[in-house]
Amino acid sequence: MYTVPEQLSELAGTCLSASQEVLDAWTGAQGVLALAAGAAGNTAGGGSFLAAHTSTAESADLVFGRFVAVLEQDMDDLYAVAFDMSTTDESTAATYRAGQAGLQGGAGGGRRAV
Repeated sequence: MYTVPEQLSELAGTCLSASQEVLDAWTGAQGVLALAAGAAGNTAGGGSFLAAHTSTAESADLVFGRFVAVLEQDMDDLYAVAFDMSTTDESTAATYRAGQAGLQGGAGGGRRAV
């Protein structure tokens, strides 16, 4: 499969969009997950329930934050590879053209004045 820098750049853009969508969705869900102090009532296990719920929400926040960071790093890496590929292609083409000109005797077409 032949991959061109433009395709890598498109994929990088997709990673950025995905990271923003995940972050927006998680931010929107956090309000729903928040519990008031009296949400468990006056039950014997109420405090433990609230502590476990809070701990779970904090862990989820950490996971989603890391997931967003991975997507953003993937985006940066894909853009870097696309740039490197473009630069290498241009450099290789310039070297090839210079080599072709040398084989043909440069600008004079291989003829020397005698």
